[in-house]
Amino acid sequence: MARQSGKNADFSFNSVDISDELTNITQTTDVNIVEVTAFGDSAGTFVEGLPTSNYSISGFFDPAASQGDATIFTRIGSGSATASFETTGAVAGTNAPVYSGSAFVSSYSITSDVGGASTYTADLQVSGALSRAVS
Repeated sequence: MARQSGKNADFSFNSVDISDELTNITQTTDVNIVEVTAFGDSAGTFVEGLPTSNYSISGFFDPAASQGDATIFTRIGSGSATASFETTGAVAGTNAPVYSGSAFVSSYSITSDVGGASTYTADLQVSGALSRAVS
């Protein structure tokens, strides 16, 4: 099994690589499981619904024009943009999957602490299917 460290992961949004300021990338995919149990069933019966995916990212706040703040903030309420997550920091390959999809900014938060670094968190909701490329 090819195990890896997360230290080389890359993430881009709206074609801007913001990996240099991120400290955490979480990709989540959930499937809605719908109960369809009827009176005549002897146990609970379920069917699989459609999957939904999202990203939660966090990192150090950088207000430069080509960084996360400008990239993320300008997409709020402005439609979707492509989010791309290279799990190994390499191009797609057998042991280097790259996930991507069209995503909306669903939340964005900036935190400034006295004596600490300014940081941000953002949640991106993928619209449609999330793709997994390996070649």
